[in-house]
Amino acid sequence: MLSLTSMTILILAGGISKRMWPLTTDKLLIPLLGKPFFYHTLKSLKDAKPDLKVAIVANPRNRAGLEKITKELGIDAKFAVQQEAKGMADAILTAESLLDESVLIMNGDDLLDPKIYAQVLSQINSNSGGIQTVGKVVKDYFPGGYLVLKDGQVTGVIERPGRGSEPSDMVKLVFDYFKDSRTLISTLKEATSDKDEIYEVALDNLIKKGLKVSVTRYEGEWGALKYPWHILHLVSILLGRIEKNISPNAVVATSAVINGPVVIEEGVKIFEGATINGPCYIGKNCVIGNNSLVRESVLEEGVVAGFGSEIARSYIGEGSWFHTNYVGDSVIEGNFGMGSGAVTANLRLDGKTIRTFDNTIDTGLEKLGVIAGTGVRVGINAMIMPGINLGAVSLIGPGVLISKNVSENKRVLLKQEHTETENKDVNTFDKFRENLNK
Repeated sequence: MLSLTSMTILILAGGISKRMWPLTTDKLLIPLLGKPFFYHTLKSLKDAKPDLKVAIVANPRNRAGLEKITKELGIDAKFAVQQEAKGMADAILTAESLLDESVLIMNGDDLLDPKIYAQVLSQINSNSGGIQTVGKVVKDYFPGGYLVLKDGQVTGVIERPGRGSEPSDMVKLVFDYFKDSRTLISTLKEATSDKDEIYEVALDNLIKKGLKVSVTRYEGEWGALKYPWHILHLVSILLGRIEKNISPNAVVATSAVINGPVVIEEGVKIFEGATINGPCYIGKNCVIGNNSLVRESVLEEGVVAGFGSEIARSYIGEGSWFHTNYVGDSVIEGNFGMGSGAVTANLRLDGKTIRTFDNTIDTGLEKLGVIAGTGVRVGINAMIMPGINLGAVSLIGPGVLISKNVSENKRVLLKQEHTETENKDVNTFDKFRENLNK
């Protein structure tokens, strides 16, 4: 009987996050609910089976951070470093020396229900085929691989077919079991492609050689991090797992309102009249000012939501500051400052889905606010249109309307004319004061 301990779990974590602009942090190390994203992925694996043979393909930039996470979770993982981002096939070949006879390959940037491991193992044990993959039925287009199916068997994989050209409604998750890793390795070495699709070509070649590829139909929660706005979906999944927990070292005013599942960490201060509608995560040393409203959001460590601010369905990174602002459906990396009266728009007036990256990519979302890299500053009364990207360390001046993306280290200021003329309309408020006394 096959078990998780009788195979190598190979986690691919060597990507360079090239589609995550304007965010600058390696996507697996982005804090989510006080822990790096990769922590949540790895913890789901450990919860399924504590004693595992784990191999991780990292890149030079994130290896130290990933090693720290494995040590925190008590997982004795072996590492291989992919020096250049040459795709999934190259990542697997980089880890060739770490693999046992059988291998389960998974993505480091997929968030899955821990029950998936038992589900896949059950199907592997009842199936004589040499390859087992996992598919997820989706309603909206996802920029990934789609399964070509016939009589319950996988007959092919089409990578990023484009909206409207999908061969099925089932996205292939990177959760692939190979009974014989040596056959996989040799096929990868033989495969060729002009695109970054050597792994998919190799899988097609194995199918042509007669190997059966069975699919486990996965119906649990799934969050994949390909673009920055996907963080909002990850946040919704993780917030769905929390229970109400308020640190005894937090200070919550008696007139503050806390509704639903809300995690409030130590050092938090919540002032009079503030409202937090869960699910929410309020990280260490955050401040929620008077009459502020936070709902369905994650505020990482040290965020200050000053007087009269509303933060809705958003991810707010560490050390960000707000004061009488509205921030909705936004992803803010951290160290972000927003002057009084500045707002993010998150909904088109025509109700259409929001496009981003200068209108080249349809997010499929009806609501999306700003996506901001680290160190951005926004002046008072600035207005940011839906789906705008602000590059790291950019500055938006007071009163500016931002309708285009802003690159890193750029400053956008409003030019206006200023004239002076004689004021001949001097009056008093006496008449108004008389009305008050009536």
